Amino acid sequence: MSDSKPHLSTLEEIERECIIGLVEVLRTEGVDGVRYVLWDMTGWHERYDPCVWRSRATEEQKRVGWEMWVRMEKIICTVMHKAHKQQVEETMDVLSEGSESFYKSYLD
Repeated sequence: MSDSKPHLSTLEEIERECIIGLVEVLRTEGVDGVRYVLWDMTGWHERYDPCVWRSRATEEQKRVGWEMWVRMEKIICTVMHKAHKQQVEETMDVLSEGSESFYKSYLD
């Protein structure tokens, strides 16, 4: 399921290999942390900066930047969905164990 657009190849690899790691980034750093990691991994902030290109980007540069941004936002949505699913599973596990496990100290 490889995309034919070379500028998206890093993002395809991130979607295949890095979602679990990005969930951890989300838990510790928040959604902006995930966004910064994606920017860093792809170099998007250096090559596709809309602030710099706003007045001088070619139509092709704008298209590529838009495709990169959309794909990164899709990954962020996937990460958030996965994190939510994990949180629900963890909560349901605690609830199914009953109040004893809730009040139990793991330091004892």
